[in-house]
Parts: sequence; C-alpha cells; structure tokens
Amino acid sequence: MLIYSLPERSIVYTHNSSRPQMMMMEGNLSFSTPQGWLVILGQASEASIWHPLTGETITLPPIHGDHRIPDSCKCLLTRSSVAHPDCAVVLLDVNDPLMWFCRVNGGADRMWVQHAYDIGDHYFPEEFRTPSTPTKNVVDDVAALGGKLYFRFTESDQDFMGVFDFDFHGHTPAVEFYEFDVSEEFNLKFPEGVCSASIHLVESMDELFAVCIFYVDFDPTNISAAHIFKMEEICDEEPVAWHRVDDIGDRAFLLTGTNMSTWCSASTNNLKGNSLYFLGHLVAGHRNLCIYDIQEQSMEIVQVHDQEDMEIVRTPPYWINVPPC
Repeated sequence: MLIYSLPERSIVYTHNSSRPQMMMMEGNLSFSTPQGWLVILGQASEASIWHPLTGETITLPPIHGDHRIPDSCKCLLTRSSVAHPDCAVVLLDVNDPLMWFCRVNGGADRMWVQHAYDIGDHYFPEEFRTPSTPTKNVVDDVAALGGKLYFRFTESDQDFMGVFDFDFHGHTPAVEFYEFDVSEEFNLKFPEGVCSASIHLVESMDELFAVCIFYVDFDPTNISAAHIFKMEEICDEEPVAWHRVDDIGDRAFLLTGTNMSTWCSASTNNLKGNSLYFLGHLVAGHRNLCIYDIQEQSMEIVQVHDQEDMEIVRTPPYWINVPPC
C-alpha cells in the first residue's frame, strides 16, 4: 500500500504488519468508501471494515453463500460516522442493478440484504450492441447524505435524481426508492471546444454538491471549466433544484475517477481552499495529482511518485480522511 499525504506532499509507505491479515489473503475482496474505510470480504463468508489511518476494525455479519458479491462494486457508508446507530455499508454492482447492504452497528440481528432495483433501460445504439451490453441502468454518480443514497440517472434522454432510503427498524431491513425530476438549471451545456465532461457528487457538511468538469479533447489534464452546483432541499412532487455556486469556501473537494468523492477543510489540512483535487487517472501509474483553483480557473500538477510501471492490482486510488467521532 502506498499512501501520499496531501498536507505534507510526501509519500508514506505502510508495512504489511499494519494491515488486517484478511486483506492480504489471495482471493479476498476489498472495496474503498468515500469515508476512507475499506470493506473487506473474505472467501469464507467473513466480512469487516478497516480504517488505514486509525487501524480500527469492525466485524460485520458473515455473508452467506446465496449472496454472490462481484469483485466490481461501488461501496459507500450511509453516514459520515460509523458510530451512528443506522450507519450501513452498501455495495452497488457496477454491471447489474443489484445492491447488498448491512448495518455496521448492532448485535446478532444484523444481516446482509440483497436488493434488486429498476431505474429504467440502458440506452445504447442497436448497431453497436453486443451480447454483453447491459440492458438496464445502474447507479453511477452517487453520494451518501443523512443515511440515504442520492444518485443521478438518465432515462429516455431525461435527467432524474434518485434516492435510496434505508430502514432498519422493521423485522427485515428494507430500502425504498424515490425518483425526482431535475431542474432545468442543471442541464449541462458544453462550452465551445469541449468534448467531454465528468460529474462528481460530493457530500460536504450535510450538503450535496455536483461538480461538473469539462475537458478539452478528452484530456483529463486540460480542463476548460468546472461548474459546481448545490442541491436545495427536496420537496415532494417538485423538480430537484440545483443552484450554481462559484465558491465553496475553506473546502477542498477530493474527486476520484470512480465517483467516490469526499471533502476536507482546507486550512486545517494545509491545502488550498476553493479547490478540486484529483488524480490524472489516464497517466501511467496514477502519478499526477491535479489541483484545480475554482476561482482562478487554473491547474497545478504535482507528481505523487516516480514509479511509471506501478500497476494498481487491488483497489483504485481513493482518499482517506481522519474519521469523525
């Protein structure tokens, strides 16, 4: 494991002895979360979460044989603190509309629950379809806020906001799905000369933001513009309102290519405020750290390490924050 410290701008190497034995066993799975915890699943049905900075490990209920969790999942915690009594681990299959979830805290009554959802058909031109082309939409841009998962999806060329609301107070844990229209202001208009864009949902201080980054010529280091929207409180039967903001204050948004984004206080971590931090994932070895100043619309690139041939074999690069109490 290679860890790069943002405040110190230096590499920290960790030793195998500091990691759980289960994490290093061949065939076991590990998934990162925006909160910095790693969810580790063993071949013998055991499961736990582990934090690399504190070393804390929390044992989860075993995953029984009827739950076949794939090695390609997005993973989130529904609360910013694992100490919250309703904090849950959620695994989202990136290929099929399936999820598995489990409450972090509690006694022997905790269990893993599998849930299939339906957020519409996946559009793909018929002439380019293959037998492996997905037919159903899956959750992609997603963030956790207040015990719920919020995500964007498109159906019939129309943008929607979806919410998964988890309930652990009945006999069997359950999840409900809500769907909302999106206000016109959030419709993306590509600036001239822009070929591609990425959208990242970020939870920060109990608020939800959408960071829209526009690239020139599909180059992740050539940013044309970055637009940031803040979601207003959702009202029943009304479109979800997103309002453009030009300043996020003393905050740094930490983005990833897998949409597992987070944030931290800039001043307390020796970082630049009102900025975006992300790795140039198309650069060999994930070596380039990109720091984008939102106000100045300028980019600084810092080389994280010099190992050009480094191959990511377990978990894609992710951010680690000191967990809240």
